[in-house]
Amino acid sequence: MNKVEQGKALAPVAVGTAAALYLSYKIFQSLLYKNNEYIKEIPVPSSAYPYVGHMFSLGDMPAEKVSQWHKELGPIIKFRMGVQTWVSIDSPELAHKVMVTNGSKTSHRNENEFMFHMYSFGGKGIVNSHPDAAWKKARAAVAAAIAPSEIELYMTSIQNQAKKLVDTLMDTSDKTKAGIFPFKDLQLYVMNTVTLIAFGRTFPSRDDRTFIEISETVDEGFKLSGVDYDMANYLPVFTIYDYFKGVRKILCQYLIEKRNPVYGSLIKEAHYTDGPNLVKYLDNHGYGLSEEETMVIFSDLTGAGTDTNSVYLCWTIAIMCHHPEVQKKIAAEIDDFIERNDRLPLFSERLQLPFCISAMKECMRFKPVTAFGIPHLAIDDIEVDGYIIPKGATIIPNMMSMHKNSEFYPDRPDEFVPERFMNALETSSAASKGKVENRDHFNFGWGRRICPAIHMAEVETFIGFIELMSRCFIEPGEDGMPNINKADNGGIAILPLPYKVKFTNRKN
Repeated sequence: MNKVEQGKALAPVAVGTAAALYLSYKIFQSLLYKNNEYIKEIPVPSSAYPYVGHMFSLGDMPAEKVSQWHKELGPIIKFRMGVQTWVSIDSPELAHKVMVTNGSKTSHRNENEFMFHMYSFGGKGIVNSHPDAAWKKARAAVAAAIAPSEIELYMTSIQNQAKKLVDTLMDTSDKTKAGIFPFKDLQLYVMNTVTLIAFGRTFPSRDDRTFIEISETVDEGFKLSGVDYDMANYLPVFTIYDYFKGVRKILCQYLIEKRNPVYGSLIKEAHYTDGPNLVKYLDNHGYGLSEEETMVIFSDLTGAGTDTNSVYLCWTIAIMCHHPEVQKKIAAEIDDFIERNDRLPLFSERLQLPFCISAMKECMRFKPVTAFGIPHLAIDDIEVDGYIIPKGATIIPNMMSMHKNSEFYPDRPDEFVPERFMNALETSSAASKGKVENRDHFNFGWGRRICPAIHMAEVETFIGFIELMSRCFIEPGEDGMPNINKADNGGIAILPLPYKVKFTNRKN
């Protein structure tokens, strides 16, 4: 048989083989569609513009706009921030799969100019760094230094700071009559807890020069980390604009003239203070951290720790003002403990106050303190629930709509229900290590990037809240009830609008 005849004889075989392969492909493809695996498009909001994408559609409160998009499009959405792709998730179960199950691919950070390259000296510290060996060392050091056994050393001092806070709130409220906005006093209390543990020092009042200096440094750092000072990272065309505007000079001046001197001085003085502190702990236990690593770790702890917990307590006070019946029930539970023990409860005795604990958790769910947490970065394509999250995407959990997710919180998710967590009283630290369906809220983050200072935060907020509610009744000031339906965009944090309340002595 010649080659022509061989070709004619094999043609039907080739055609049949090709047809079989094509048919197999179509069957395989149809099975994928049938099984709903990695073939669903992530929904994209329609309100995008050329080049800038959705940046100018977000408005003054991006979390609210993204929440609206979730209501329209579902639990996962994709939008463009200039040249960047962002993926937002408001389903706790889906977020768990993305940031915990796929944590090795989703725990990196964006390498933006200010927070990564400048503020964190190229990704050092525990907040803005990639999850590399240096990050693991730094995180392990901090986790050991603020472990429950170490925090126990500061309990009496934290209780004394809480007592001073309530004394100040009551005295100031009594003098003004019209009511006060307590945020700065709460910030002083929280910062004193953080700086006591970190540096072994506290500040006597909100008028203290060093307290003001640190507060301004923290506030300015959050401001400079916003989009306004990082436009070139989203829209490269702004590189020229930023150059002539002197953005880099502004960022450098902040670090050289404010951040570095403030924390450098605190770290240096901490070596010579009496009593324990985190600076001495890290030195004495031989962690071998560089000067830059130490600087970033302490600015991370002071900034993040002070801002979030102050905001939480400020929201909680506003919520309590709206619910006098809840205040009375909390007060009765605390009074019952005092009657039996002749003192306030310790954090280790928190389970004896189940309604207090449930109400505190519900405040954090009802009004989450952050809009999106700290964004994660996908370093590879991720397939989850039929979606492909592309490599290089920025991943955010939308805290506002996530904490109102009706599938995860089926009982009146849009309402404040103080009894919601009566059967989930374990600490948020413990809950975060278990199954996602057993978690209470998600303000502390996810997986390997979860906040390492959860225990410290829970201790200081519990002690401050119990001290306050054991002595005070929170009433509206002259401007009426606090507005808890609106919020201010604080960058990372979601702040309550300024309000005035009165702290009256409930023992009178």
